[in-house]
Amino acid sequence: MTEVGVADRGQNGHPISVRPNRPNSVRFQRKFVPYPRFSLHLMRKFLVVAAKTVLALLSFAGVCLLALSGWLVWHYGYRIGLPTEAQLAAVSPTGPACRADPKRAYISLADIPPLLRDAAIAYEQPDFYEAWTLNPIAEIALALGTGRRPRSAGVTQSVARCLLSLTPGNDRQIDPVASIFFTQRVTRSLSRDRILEIYLNESYLGRGAYGVAAGAEAYFGKPLADLAVDEVAFITTRARQPSPGRSFDARARDHAIDRMQTAGLIAETQATAAKSRPLLLKDVPGTQAQPVNQ
Repeated sequence: MTEVGVADRGQNGHPISVRPNRPNSVRFQRKFVPYPRFSLHLMRKFLVVAAKTVLALLSFAGVCLLALSGWLVWHYGYRIGLPTEAQLAAVSPTGPACRADPKRAYISLADIPPLLRDAAIAYEQPDFYEAWTLNPIAEIALALGTGRRPRSAGVTQSVARCLLSLTPGNDRQIDPVASIFFTQRVTRSLSRDRILEIYLNESYLGRGAYGVAAGAEAYFGKPLADLAVDEVAFITTRARQPSPGRSFDARARDHAIDRMQTAGLIAETQATAAKSRPLLLKDVPGTQAQPVNQ
């Protein structure tokens, strides 16, 4: 038993309970509890199970994608009655392809002014001659993954809609996925020059005009060879805005002129002069013609 010194007694002589002094390192010391360690065997087992699960999911997704691809090809390629490649290949190498109208003028591609041909490509589909085909499965997958619409091939898709009339009973209203498949079929069956010729002759441009020759007469009262730069730009934009009575937006014309300059079809001075010109359209019987607002 530890003795208590005199200094440890009170005034009445009773001992005072004294708490022994402890070093700070001992007083605030925390007991260390080791964490349980993962066994190397359990870790390996977990990784093996996880890898097998991922591989199984990927395999299942691959099988589903193959099944979906096969169904899309069958459904949109054969089931819904789109014109076949044999029907498209039977289209005459020149002349009307979608509508047989003896009263309608048809201009061969060689007789259409080069500036108008190139302007239509620059405005609607700049990669017309370079991008030969669209991969339908890749386009659909990209659209689903990014949420954007599939790429538009303006000239080719317009001709594809026109050629739907080759199959009796087609109302020419198909969904975007079917449009991708059929556009792919058209690019495999027809040459690019033939597609462009059909586009320039059979696109509806408003005022009852089908094709650029009829459009030049309907809007300007002149043949194709006499069209000025700004008038060529106007004609190339009408396939997107053919509705009768709709005022033409000068910004669309100027945008077409910019596309022509970017493609190297006209010089900067020509583009500036074309934009500054007022666009006066031919009067329509029974209406008052108004110049395009700048």
